[in-house]
Amino acid sequence: MPKPNAEPVPADAPPPAKAAAPPQLKIEAANGTSIRFGVLWQGQFEARGNSTNDDVTRNLYLRRFALLIGGTVLKDFEYFFDSDFADLFKAPTGEQGLKNGPAFQTKDAFATYRVFEDKLKIDAGLMLPAGTHNFLQGGGSLYGWDFFLNTFRAGNLFGSVNNPYGRDVGAQLRGIVLDGLLEYRLGIFQGKRNTPPNGAASRNDFRYAGRVQLNFLDPETNYFYGGSYLGTKKVFSVGAVFDYQHAGQESYRAFGADAFLDVPAGPGGVTAQVNILYRDGGSRIALPSQTAFMAEAGYRFDAIKLSPIGRFERRWGDAAAGRETDVGGGVAFWPYGHNSNLKAFYTRLIPDAPVAAYDQFNLQWQLYFY
Repeated sequence: MPKPNAEPVPADAPPPAKAAAPPQLKIEAANGTSIRFGVLWQGQFEARGNSTNDDVTRNLYLRRFALLIGGTVLKDFEYFFDSDFADLFKAPTGEQGLKNGPAFQTKDAFATYRVFEDKLKIDAGLMLPAGTHNFLQGGGSLYGWDFFLNTFRAGNLFGSVNNPYGRDVGAQLRGIVLDGLLEYRLGIFQGKRNTPPNGAASRNDFRYAGRVQLNFLDPETNYFYGGSYLGTKKVFSVGAVFDYQHAGQESYRAFGADAFLDVPAGPGGVTAQVNILYRDGGSRIALPSQTAFMAEAGYRFDAIKLSPIGRFERRWGDAAAGRETDVGGGVAFWPYGHNSNLKAFYTRLIPDAPVAAYDQFNLQWQLYFY
């Protein structure tokens, strides 16, 4: 019999609940072959001014709707495909005209051979060549409302019927060595093809692109980097890139560097990155010489699942490139992490005088699983 007024013996505390894993739709076979499906949907409202007058262009459109398919073949081979038509049903900015789309467009379509686990992989197909960190981020894991304004400003530099959003066809070596310290990417791509008047086209040199990245904490092992890992990784990296296609003394060339930080801190986490990229089209590409500096930083409050984020960009160079400063910020609400979130951002776009500055506001809801 228990003694009178005795305190009850506390029951064993239940184990802490584990965070829900990201949803997946995956079919696996016994021989290491699998297929996985996903969707990325971003509905968006945008209000954007212009440098000519006080008019504001307003749009309701789909920033992205992508179908994602990936998986493995016999364990050592991987594949990835996604379809997307960016800015679906967005009307032209600053003028009246037909809305964009609808249409179906392949964005990525590449295969990977894991020659030696993560140390040596071979990628081949339609993909993003080596570039700065923001350029290589996945669209579903961005920290801000979108990529930097200068990251894909010239997404169809090398000439194709439809805008490939920075993609090119080629092959590259990729891997992570030295216990995760060093990542490398080195590839050869189609680039700009010649169309001389004598009809003997496409005999010019190919495009070459490479990247090295030092990982001082956790390595980023996927083909696409994350814009924020929302506390699931501790990442601090610095990278350097080059992109080149020969054309005599006036070759296309690009060089860049970046730093990325995403670590837990206090009751949440800090995310920040800086990218700087110099590009000059020479006589091969219709791109004036220019340099772009791009940066963002924010803090994630886990208790309220909210991140205030600031952004800054500056582009300068030849007058034909258009010199501009873009500054702004907003908030990201992460009730379900990257699977479903809401982002509201304001940007002040400030071209160099005498062109007038103007404003842009974006409100975006995302649904994503893969």
